[in-house]
Amino acid sequence: VALFLQRDRRKLREMAFVFEADGFKAPDMTILAEHVTESGIQAMAYSQSPDSILWAVRNDGALLGFTYLRDQEVLGWHRHTLGGHADANGIKPAAVESVAVIPSVDGSFDEVWLVVRRTINGELRRHVEVLGRPWPGGNDLADALFSDSGRSLRVQSNEPVNWVGGLDHLEGQTVNLLIDGALHPQRQVTGGTVELERPISDAVIQVGLPRIARLETLRLEAGAADGTAQGKTKRITKVVFRLFETSGGKAGPSAAVLDPVPISNYRNPNTAMNSPAAPFTGDSQAMIWPGGYETEGRVHFQQHLPLPATVVAIFPQVVTQDR
Repeated sequence: VALFLQRDRRKLREMAFVFEADGFKAPDMTILAEHVTESGIQAMAYSQSPDSILWAVRNDGALLGFTYLRDQEVLGWHRHTLGGHADANGIKPAAVESVAVIPSVDGSFDEVWLVVRRTINGELRRHVEVLGRPWPGGNDLADALFSDSGRSLRVQSNEPVNWVGGLDHLEGQTVNLLIDGALHPQRQVTGGTVELERPISDAVIQVGLPRIARLETLRLEAGAADGTAQGKTKRITKVVFRLFETSGGKAGPSAAVLDPVPISNYRNPNTAMNSPAAPFTGDSQAMIWPGGYETEGRVHFQQHLPLPATVVAIFPQVVTQDR
C-alpha cells in the first residue's frame, strides 16, 4: 500500500492492489472529511510508532494528523491547533511550516519535529519543536508537559526562590505552570523569567504556552419509534465518560456551554496534601447534561488544563422525539 497526495494537493489517496478487481485502486482518504485539507497540503511525514499517523502541514500553517490503521479499519483525520499566535493581533494560531519524523535516541518510538512560526513579544520567530510522546499509564504527573513550546525545568536551590528562568523564547507571553504535578496560576514571562506565588527549593516545573484540546462527536443516531433520529428533536439527559489517566476536563452540548466532568477522585483522604490528586481511570459519574432539546445531539469534551486527558468512550442517555 502507498499513500500519495493528488496533484491538486487536496486529496490523499491510497494505492493498493485489490484481489477482487485484479488490479490497483486508489480510493480517496479524505472523502469523509474534505474540509480538513481545504487550503491544500504542502508537506507530509509518517510516524509508525507508538501510533500509526501520517502528519501533514496545510498551506495556511495548520497541522493535521491522519490515523492510519488499515488492518483494523481505523482511518481518521484530526487537526492540532498549537498555542501562541502567528500574527501580532493575536487572531491566527501558531503556524507550522515544516514537519519531519526521526527515530528517538533510544529507538523506542518516532519523534515528530516541527518548525513553528509565532509572533513573540512583537517579533516574528521560528522555533524547532518536537511533539511529546503520547501519555503512557502510570507516569508521575510531575512529568506531564501538556503546554506548547514548553520546557521541563528542575529547580534545585539551597535557598528558596520565587522565580524560574530560561524562558527567553516566550518573552511577553502568558504561560501555564505545573509544579510537581500541581497547577499554578498562569504567569506572564518578563525578562525570560516568571514569578511564582510561593518560594520553592526543589521542584520539577513544566511551563509553556496554553492550548485547548477539543473533541466533538458527530450527530447522535439514537433511533426512534418510526426510524432514524437524524433531523428529529432529541435531548441528552445524562452522559458517562470512560476515561484513562485523566485530570480535569469539561463537557457540554457546545464549546460555549461546558460543565466539569464529575470525576470522583479529584482528591480523597488518602492523597497527601503536598501532592496532586492522581489521574482518574474508569467511568465518570453520570453527568447531568447542561443542554436542552435540539436536533444536533453532539457531545463536546474539552481539556483546557496542562494535564493529561484521554477519552476512551462516551455513553449518552438520549430521548428522541418522533417528529
